[in-house]
Amino acid sequence: MQKSHLFRIGMLLLLLVPCGAAAETTIEWDFSNKQFQRDWQVSGNPSFEATQEGLIIFANDKTLFGRSIDPQNRIEVISLDYKTEEAIEGWIYWHVPGSEEEDLMRVPLLFSPTEGVGNVSVNMTEYKKRIHADFVGIGMPTGSALLIQNITLMSWNPGEKLIEALNSFWTFDQRKPSSVNFLWGPHIVFNPRARELLFTVTAPTEESANRYFYLVMILGIVWGFIKIRKRPASKKKVLTTLFMMMAVLWVFYDFRMGSEFFGYMQRDYRTYWSRPIGERTFRERSYFNDFAAGITPLVQDSEKYIFTAPHRWPFLGLVRYYTYPSVPTHPFQEEERVDTWVVYKRPDIQINNRGELENEGIILSTPGKILHEFEEGSFIFREQS
Repeated sequence: MQKSHLFRIGMLLLLLVPCGAAAETTIEWDFSNKQFQRDWQVSGNPSFEATQEGLIIFANDKTLFGRSIDPQNRIEVISLDYKTEEAIEGWIYWHVPGSEEEDLMRVPLLFSPTEGVGNVSVNMTEYKKRIHADFVGIGMPTGSALLIQNITLMSWNPGEKLIEALNSFWTFDQRKPSSVNFLWGPHIVFNPRARELLFTVTAPTEESANRYFYLVMILGIVWGFIKIRKRPASKKKVLTTLFMMMAVLWVFYDFRMGSEFFGYMQRDYRTYWSRPIGERTFRERSYFNDFAAGITPLVQDSEKYIFTAPHRWPFLGLVRYYTYPSVPTHPFQEEERVDTWVVYKRPDIQINNRGELENEGIILSTPGKILHEFEEGSFIFREQS
């Protein structure tokens, strides 16, 4: 067999095998154990407290906390270990070498409330392939307080990016209701953080793998055209090679998409079919099927009941099928009294000390009792007559 054929087969096999994770190049600033280097630049007159757990920043005004870095270090991901009791809408700032000193670029960064120390990462490649900067910082709004334990800037070399690209090709989307109409197919990213976020938004921002397949086809056609022009007698052989190449790509792509379908089946078996009632979940519905089956006998003595969930679809339609002829209605009833409440995944609805349902200080019902509670925020409640 010719060496060129062996090379082509080897490249195909490389694509067929998912690869392991790769290490990254990092710049790390650790603030735990009361560590706080004094070469940080600050604006907004914040207050600082160095603790064993990390550096606490109190933003008395709109605050920018950052430092200069070597512009030779390209940034792809910025990761922060932090702690906060309240959500903080902050920013990541950076300065591009050669631009005006006050001309800072920024992207939003949400610090969600944490129990203990949490982590937030920003995939900077969503905004640019790599960030070329000589300054990087964190912005905080007035009145916020944040504990920072660690800040890490990460980047990857070409070999590591290739491995991540191959891993992302074999990263599957989860089955969604929209999957009945279309599938996104494989997408290509070049760092682990981007791969974690793959398919988490409705329209993936990453590059579709289709463009790479089209590029291979186009290059193959160009190669064939040049080859035939130089040696017309080789036309049959060249065309055969081109059709074989496209057939291999077709089968390979079909294998990739078939693997995704089998992944859906495997996940459904692992999370639903093989689990006992009370532990199983079904896709985006979580445990709602078992919840609806559980509340059905408890509402059959009522013509109507009030149903509330985080959002109407798909829960309202599903619970209507389960509990018919008893039907769900909305919480605000003026024309008639409905005494039964079915609450699903609404931890913001609580029972106060008078036995009333309450939501953020608003009384929703007269006193009553819980007939059955599935977990906090999921229960069936009946008002006392």
